[in-house]
Amino acid sequence: MRHETVGSGREAAFDRTSPTHAGATNKKLTTTLSDLPHPSEIALGEHRPWSVIPTSSVVALLSVDRGNWGTWRCRGIGPAELPVSWFKPASGQPCYYRISDILSWLASRHGELFDSRAYMLDFMRTNLGSNFATSEWVRRMAERDGPVQGSVRFTPAGFKAYLASLLAI
Repeated sequence: MRHETVGSGREAAFDRTSPTHAGATNKKLTTTLSDLPHPSEIALGEHRPWSVIPTSSVVALLSVDRGNWGTWRCRGIGPAELPVSWFKPASGQPCYYRISDILSWLASRHGELFDSRAYMLDFMRTNLGSNFATSEWVRRMAERDGPVQGSVRFTPAGFKAYLASLLAI
């Protein structure tokens, strides 16, 4: 019986989708802008439309290669980042993004319009009722979430600016 070896075997050692790689997933990472998912394909889980997440969460949410994400950000073709001055320093100096801004960016990559305000108000209407579908209630819900949201930590002034920005949407 003859065994044939295809390649040197080194490919599997570096293939992140290989089942032999520690902590591997079977999902292939997105490496091109044209492979990005449609906003409707994103599973937001516990994230609300106004939630803020760091870079590490964005690349996980979109299954994007982190190096490509950094390249897109440096070239100015990623979603709008929130001002770094709003946040307390964190290791790795992550950028922070509002969920609605990410969805808007994805829609634009697919040639579609996305209304962040309407999306937030629809979320409020669906989850709390018509009486709560206002920008003021979005701001109140964000204020209730507080200045610490998972790994995101706002400065006091940054949190005030963030809340004010929700009224402008």
